[in-house]
Amino acid sequence: MKPMLRAEGLTKRYGPVLAVSNVSFAVRSGAITGFLGPNGAGKSTTMRLFLGLDRPTSGTAHIDGKPIHEWPVPARKIGAVLDTQCAHPGRRAIDSVRWAARLAGAKDNEAETLLDRVGLSAVAGQRAGRFSLGMRQRLALAIALVGNPEVVVLDEPMNGLDPEGITWMKGLLRQFRDQGRTVFVSSHLLAEMEDMVDDLVVIAQSKIVGAGAAQAFIQRFQTQTVSVQCDNPQALGAAITNAGGRLISVADAQRLQVTGLEPDLVGQLAKSTGVAIYELREERSLLKAFNQATAEKAGIKGEVG
Repeated sequence: MKPMLRAEGLTKRYGPVLAVSNVSFAVRSGAITGFLGPNGAGKSTTMRLFLGLDRPTSGTAHIDGKPIHEWPVPARKIGAVLDTQCAHPGRRAIDSVRWAARLAGAKDNEAETLLDRVGLSAVAGQRAGRFSLGMRQRLALAIALVGNPEVVVLDEPMNGLDPEGITWMKGLLRQFRDQGRTVFVSSHLLAEMEDMVDDLVVIAQSKIVGAGAAQAFIQRFQTQTVSVQCDNPQALGAAITNAGGRLISVADAQRLQVTGLEPDLVGQLAKSTGVAIYELREERSLLKAFNQATAEKAGIKGEVG
């Protein structure tokens, strides 16, 4: 399948500052791809290069096989929210969306539909300058959707949203995926991304450190951790250490966290030492894998929590 977004050897310098360095990755069509990285890693710059807001120093950033300027009406191919300050504060929300719709060749009455879709129909007549950050986030998304784009690019879309708003945003992005759209979304809220994304692109110090299926990334970078709750952690801990495992923490009076041993072996050790197990599970998370991957890129050895 041809990727919907592809970066090849993408590099961007701002004077002496290297913002993006020889970045190459592909984003497949019809999936939600999370773009993760520490602040200053190059996420926003990369998105700007795809959108033609900055020109690369070298390399290419293509949307469905072409740079954005080769698409006759870019808003029908890709819609983006990189900044919530995309509407004039003195203009009513409905007028901001209507203005964007005209530029995209859409009908004015699409504005009402889009504001309803993002939950702003009740405040359509209010000026954007009175909106909260979360409301501006929703308004910016409505503007991004005026061309009914195939690709949706969002930079930190959950900023300013309360828990209910985050749940709503995640549901909306899943709807986009179910409609066959491609979603490319950056975020530092890793816990909110883990149950939503299909694929990942991870960037650190301006370079890609991992890309591909989310679960494969987690398995590649995270040290396996086994969490076990039992009635005699001291006896089981000694058996684990003797078997070559390592205790990394004691979460409470009855729970151990172990690395270096498979869950089945931990269970066998408990049985052989007469320890009753209440819970045994393998722990893997996007946050731990992300921390490990970015720490390795920075040359930091050992585990990162």
